[in-house]
Amino acid sequence: MTTREEMIEAARATTTRFIRLSELADPMTKFMLDYWTLKKGDRPMPALADLNLVDFARYAPKIFIVQVDRDPFDLTFRLVGEDVIANFGFNPKGRSLLSLNEELPGLGTLLHEFFKWIATARRAVGAGGTQDLVDRSYNNYEAIYLPLSSDGEHVDRIIAATVYYSNTGAAERWTTTSLPHAMPRVL
Repeated sequence: MTTREEMIEAARATTTRFIRLSELADPMTKFMLDYWTLKKGDRPMPALADLNLVDFARYAPKIFIVQVDRDPFDLTFRLVGEDVIANFGFNPKGRSLLSLNEELPGLGTLLHEFFKWIATARRAVGAGGTQDLVDRSYNNYEAIYLPLSSDGEHVDRIIAATVYYSNTGAAERWTTTSLPHAMPRVL
């Protein structure tokens, strides 16, 4: 059995940690949490149908949505923003989270276990830290993971919104237009 520390090391997620929702610092992660909270109302979580992607279109490059299947259990990328694709170095849309291990050894397992935990916990989760996915200095991040449920009970989607920062300064954010031109991208 692989330990949590071994998974984090294999995924090159050197300082990944949970962030209390009240301590999220980035305007995008705070907006997405507030939006999710508003849409869920008195329910444990909203449904994907409750969300209007136009309401947060400005953050679309930083968002990905994972489909959660229960029988058999599987996690599949369904929507992947351009900044997420650039950070991975390829487009994982339509692929299982575990398949990331082919290009990024250890990351698929780490994400699979983390998203499985979110699906079980059925609550919003903040995280942040550093991760070196494609060997560049752009690897600090803050993220919010938001479960969605069409039946109000079982998580069937998880929306993730991640902002990436340069190691040279936390206020220096990057986008797909500011990445080095040699960055591999598959669209």
